[in-house]
Amino acid sequence: MTDQIKKPLAATKNPAALIELLDQSCEKFKHRIAIECGRRLISYESLDRSANRLANQLIALNLNKGSIIAVVLNDRIQIITALIGILRAACVFVPFDPDGPEERLRQMLGSLAPACFIVDSDLRQSIAEGDSVFGCPVRVERVISLDDEEVTDAGAGAFDRPTVSHDPDDQCYVYYTSGSTGVPKGIVGRLKGLGHFINWEIDTFGIAAGTRVSQLTPPTFDAFLRDVLVPLCVGGTICIPPDRTTLMDPPSLIAWLDSSKINLIHCVPFIFNAIVHEHPQANKFTSLLLILMAGESLPASDVRKWINTYGTRIKLVNLYGPTEATMVKFYHVIEQSDLERGFIPIGKPMRGAKAILLDQEGNVCPPGVMGEIYIRTPYLTLGYYGKPELTREAFIPNPLTKATNDIVYKTGDLARVLSDGNFQFIGRGDNQVKIRGNRVELGEIETTLERHDLIRKAVLTVSDDLPAGSGLVAYVLSEKEEGLEIEQLRNFLSQRLPDYMMPAAFVQLDAFPLTPNGKVDRHALPPPGVAQELAKQFVAPRNFTEDMLAKIWQEVLNVDRIGVFDNFFQLGGHSLKATQVMSRVNAAFRIELPLHTLFETGNVAALTAIIEDHLIDELGEMSNEEAARLSNVKS
Repeated sequence: MTDQIKKPLAATKNPAALIELLDQSCEKFKHRIAIECGRRLISYESLDRSANRLANQLIALNLNKGSIIAVVLNDRIQIITALIGILRAACVFVPFDPDGPEERLRQMLGSLAPACFIVDSDLRQSIAEGDSVFGCPVRVERVISLDDEEVTDAGAGAFDRPTVSHDPDDQCYVYYTSGSTGVPKGIVGRLKGLGHFINWEIDTFGIAAGTRVSQLTPPTFDAFLRDVLVPLCVGGTICIPPDRTTLMDPPSLIAWLDSSKINLIHCVPFIFNAIVHEHPQANKFTSLLLILMAGESLPASDVRKWINTYGTRIKLVNLYGPTEATMVKFYHVIEQSDLERGFIPIGKPMRGAKAILLDQEGNVCPPGVMGEIYIRTPYLTLGYYGKPELTREAFIPNPLTKATNDIVYKTGDLARVLSDGNFQFIGRGDNQVKIRGNRVELGEIETTLERHDLIRKAVLTVSDDLPAGSGLVAYVLSEKEEGLEIEQLRNFLSQRLPDYMMPAAFVQLDAFPLTPNGKVDRHALPPPGVAQELAKQFVAPRNFTEDMLAKIWQEVLNVDRIGVFDNFFQLGGHSLKATQVMSRVNAAFRIELPLHTLFETGNVAALTAIIEDHLIDELGEMSNEEAARLSNVKS
């Protein structure tokens, strides 16, 4: 193993040719469908022209090569257009969620100081009346909406493909991940790293023209790039669910994947789990060939259930690799024999990458011995944006060669090499976890909680002692002696952190248990005991509306009984399940309440009050039949 690590890595075909592959597809497949979203069909020719128009506008703004372009859009088709236009202009694509917590957006934008913004038309209008985007100063002429008349009516040459030189080491995107200090870290990708992965996937799995690829990943997660670029580089079709409800509701998602004749799915195991547990049927997914999963551990039980239904006609692939290493760098094509292991390996390094497994003394681990994974590849990212010290700590000279030009990435992940050469992922060696495929530094949540006026100290853990299984638990010391208002803490966090970082339970303590050296002993923290606490406070539904809501919650959360004051998130709810609940609520009551209503209310009683107030406001517009139904609700 040591000799292998010291040898130069084998050359691969030019991965910087990513832009050329895109250009070739647009020329060769002009009249094929590049993007499909419900009834919206975008041809390669149309996508090509729209992306060229944007690229030429960026160039006309005299932006330097490598300029940061912040993309603050909701529409997936426009985001894809922006990605290609930005790459063609040799600028840097940085996607943001317009609906994310504003304080977090301000933090990220403030650290970047983007040279240009691409935003929805309504946001551009508000910017025209001010001079900032989420607190970040901006020149109004450098705020672009893809619906702008001046862009739509661009002059001659605006739709021509620009001729801009691209270097393999050009930075091309920044993706943010959780930071232990409470400040998100921006990871800077480079063109040859991105091109290497896209080429590898296409070659390894024989992705060809006409392949229909699902687009399920949020644009703020780097896996979005493979959803988009793999199909576009071969003449395939990106298939986007028609609305968010489809993605969040497993029966609707299965029906859409099946009816859309999807051939390839990229997803996190969390989504795979939702599909597998929705009563799989052997006559489904007749067009599906591949499911590639990454982002968190893949449970063997889910794989077993899938194989029991579909056999091995649909290839399952487990991927591993941190964002810092560009997408993923390990893969394993799952076989039925893997089920005998009791776990699914992360496989072996892909072509163009190697791995070193070292113990705490820096020695190479023999097979079967656990150590930390160091990834060696010329296709690493460029490190953390604006954080050279942090970059030097994680991107280090190869411990075996000591050569300053032989850089490896220190992952912090623990694994062991099996007798067949596959790697088994063990877990983290630090305070980082994966929540539904998203990397979360527990320290970021702790730091944010400690900014609350009533919180002196916070400690986060992951617990399996919750009604719906594993979830985040926040232990807090408070300035307030009597019980804290948990909803107040939830609202505080929801304004500052994304929903997947929201604790499922909060536990107030008088003091933290300590180790002999004075550190918090996380292993000695008491179990959250959420189920027992909820049982003491159980109040059954008291009217028609509460009863209907309780039944919806029972179905979605798979909980036997729901009290009207039970907290949705303490019962195991999260954004996916919240979307399912609100979709069913809106259908049942024929109303249109937004998703955040559930986050703001949190229990059946409070949500009932919102629904009934809404129905009363609409009473004047109701038919007699609907008014009679309302009277039943109020009875």
